[in-house]
Amino acid sequence: MKTFLKELKFDSTVNTYIKNITDIVRKAVKQVRVNQGFVIISSKHTTLGIIVHEIAEPNLLEDILQHSLASVHEDKRSTRVHKDYKHPTKDYKHRCQDNPYCDEIDEDYNAAAHIRALTFSHSSVIIPIRDGKLDLGKYQEVAIFEFDGRDGKGKNPVRKRTIQIWINQTDEIQIIK
Repeated sequence: MKTFLKELKFDSTVNTYIKNITDIVRKAVKQVRVNQGFVIISSKHTTLGIIVHEIAEPNLLEDILQHSLASVHEDKRSTRVHKDYKHPTKDYKHRCQDNPYCDEIDEDYNAAAHIRALTFSHSSVIIPIRDGKLDLGKYQEVAIFEFDGRDGKGKNPVRKRTIQIWINQTDEIQIIK
């Protein structure tokens, strides 16, 4: 079994968004000429996840974004909260700077971003490859769901993000009847 890896590295400067990466994944599968197998799309982050969903319809995406913001209240100390912020707020205990592994200057309060990522996305997804193509349903596409992008203003650094696309080849698929 052969395995291929493609890494997507990018700056994430918008706080919350959904971005379709289906074409990037398709091109990677086509490039390595895997006919049968599976692809694993994995986020290297705790506040950016992966979803397989209906991505082409912009009103649905806006509904999903607004629901995620309304369902999980923002920490009232977060830099996201401003005078025009329309969603409820809450006091959480988590602070980025309390993490012993944190090696950056980060003074935001992003517990809500972690909770949203756990609730509304996955750290990785697996998609079959069949006859050289992603075996997705009619409306399914692959996207990243960012919950904690940073613009780099103030003390909070721009988020550097990495998504991994693992492409695994199999010899054949045996259909079970």
